[in-house]
Amino acid sequence: MQVQLIAITADPEALIARAGRVSHRSEGKGLEADRKLIRRLIELGHESVLEHAVATFEIAGVSRACANQLTRHRLASFVQESQRYVDVRGRGMVRPPAFSDEDWARAKELYAQAVALYEELLARGVPKEDARFVLPIGAETRLVVTANFREWRHILRLRLDKTAQWEIRELARRILGILREHAPSVFEDLGGAP
Repeated sequence: MQVQLIAITADPEALIARAGRVSHRSEGKGLEADRKLIRRLIELGHESVLEHAVATFEIAGVSRACANQLTRHRLASFVQESQRYVDVRGRGMVRPPAFSDEDWARAKELYAQAVALYEELLARGVPKEDARFVLPIGAETRLVVTANFREWRHILRLRLDKTAQWEIRELARRILGILREHAPSVFEDLGGAP
């Protein structure tokens, strides 16, 4: 799994604090005052100001199962690699940690058979959009995700929970670590240590 921040609002904490101060016509007094204000707004549940900052990530090497979970977050924006247009031969499959070595060996055999059938279908003229139906949900994919900070907080609260599926929980942990570097006051209260 690779998670790369490819865009983020410049000085997100300053922007959020400035937006937060509009309602009270107050003035900022530097980064620590901005962070104090942001923490207080979050504590009070006034998170609408967080919507002014956004972050975009490119994510690769996750399963389509993980991508399917992530794309359920409607307020984020997504572009996912298309199995309809992109040739997926040579792609790997994500290994669940619960798989024993024997389970994984069998899964890789089935995946190789699925890819062989995919190639055979393509060779017979079946369109990629139809041939892709034989590929497993564990096949690796790539996507770009953009969300405002309020939505990132929502996604992270849900996906860092101990009941979340292991792969999306790991993805959320990595995203949280990156966002904490850029806007600690916005994300420091989520999920414990990244």
